Amino acid sequence: MQIRKVVLAASGVVFAFALTIPAAASADSNSAVTRTADTAVSTHKSAASRSSAESAENYWTPQRMRRAVEADTPADAKASRKAAVDAAAKPSQLAKPQKATTSKKARGIRIATSIVQGKVFFHNPTNGGDYACSAAAVNNPTKNMVFTAGHCVHGGAGGTWATNWVFVPAYYNGSRPYGTWSAKTLTSFNGWINSSDLNYDIGVANVWDNGTSKLVNTVGGMGLGYNYGYVNTVTVWGYPAAFGYDGEVPYVCQNIGTWQDGSRVQNGCTMVEGASGGPWLRDYNETTGLGTEIGVTSTRTDPPAYIDSPYFDNKIQTIYDNTANG
Repeated sequence: MQIRKVVLAASGVVFAFALTIPAAASADSNSAVTRTADTAVSTHKSAASRSSAESAENYWTPQRMRRAVEADTPADAKASRKAAVDAAAKPSQLAKPQKATTSKKARGIRIATSIVQGKVFFHNPTNGGDYACSAAAVNNPTKNMVFTAGHCVHGGAGGTWATNWVFVPAYYNGSRPYGTWSAKTLTSFNGWINSSDLNYDIGVANVWDNGTSKLVNTVGGMGLGYNYGYVNTVTVWGYPAAFGYDGEVPYVCQNIGTWQDGSRVQNGCTMVEGASGGPWLRDYNETTGLGTEIGVTSTRTDPPAYIDSPYFDNKIQTIYDNTANG
């Protein structure tokens, strides 16, 4: 299986070392904990106003973006045991893919990439470090949703919420062809926040409008689905950033199979750190760059050979319901 660099031509296998963001205990009055159950979610107010959002956008100079380190899960993160998936559960599509509705054209890049996927940048207030992940816009009623990994919004057990969190669709070698979108709120499962349980390593950002336009209207949005089972064919996007890969360009693994790995889902894409949060897409259309998201890159094997995602089951309904109108 090859991982293809999304320029005019290139392919390769990815290797990387593991980087851990140290966790630190913190109480935050801007965070709302809905319930204590693992499947419940907590939401953090990231930028309370448009001016705060602009401050976060201005923080990310080209130099800071290039120096941002690929984010990884805490060293003690693990997947708890879960009951087998309910075979009678029917697949559900919460959101259908949405094409962009504005006519904005990007300049400065010529790549065969989905402009719906992109790169995440955030600051870790615990250690003062700047980090990077991958993500994709997802269609929702307020046209402002981004799906990524939980460890790309919160440090996990004992950790804290990311600050200066932004999403850059179709980021390419420093270019921001569709702008920089700051998080209004960040949301993750309590199972991740309280226990670093990899079954819940999922994060959602609701972003501020960028001037007068909305994210999904500008670049489009992936669909969102759950209960599709462990065996699927997916396309995976991400920004791997180690051992020959610098995180400056997107890579894709196309039409690869998935299978069960304990309580999680695995495939043979060899992406590494920096690709965390990248979308796993069913029914991906190369022409539109759209598909239905049924997973996010969470962890890799050591040495790099496979990547895992939390299984998207009924908990996706919970996090969508809590963020759809954010």
